Amino acid sequence: MKHALAYEWVRARSLRSTWLLLAGAGVLQFASGLFWGFKRDFGAFTSAFGPAARLGALLVAAIGIAAFGLDRRHGTLATTRLVLRSPVRIVAARALVTAGLALLGGVLMVVLTAAGVLTGGGALPAGAGAAGRAAAGVLALTVLSGLAGVALGGLLRHTGLAVGLFAGWTFVAETALATLTRVPVAVLPFGGTARSALPGTAVFAALVVLALGAATFTLARRDG
Repeated sequence: MKHALAYEWVRARSLRSTWLLLAGAGVLQFASGLFWGFKRDFGAFTSAFGPAARLGALLVAAIGIAAFGLDRRHGTLATTRLVLRSPVRIVAARALVTAGLALLGGVLMVVLTAAGVLTGGGALPAGAGAAGRAAAGVLALTVLSGLAGVALGGLLRHTGLAVGLFAGWTFVAETALATLTRVPVAVLPFGGTARSALPGTAVFAALVVLALGAATFTLARRDG
């Protein structure tokens, strides 16, 4: 497994897209924090984690999607299978490396949000309650989004389709469920996780585990 992690880390860090996507997520949050900082709103820090955080999570998910998508596009999946052999090892290594990068992206988003608020003249919350929940929600959201990206990349053969599916669920499907069928946001995987709601986070985590298992099975049967 150590060899698989080293192999996957070299692959991920050598891609320019990895760092551009992480930087993009951070820039979006800095801009959002700056916007809310200019408003001098007391809740500027927590308010900044809105649409920008969803877009940032989508960029992080794209890193996970690219783990398989670029392999297939450049015809290097066969080489990966030859080197690492076990589908379980391949998916596990990609999931762990992507989770680490996603966590880095989440921390970057939180820090740059605070920097944006302060630069705009706003103030950070005095208490750790709401701010801590917002930051924890962003960290959980980015990590689970990155892992969901790995699963989608493993299940689907088209990178654009995987990104579109993730974006469609994030920005359209969950909004429709919440407004049209009155499903509580707290139980929705993306919206609930963003709000640090335990039911939504648990649903998201369960879906990720199932999807990663399906991706492993698919890799063994279809790409073997």
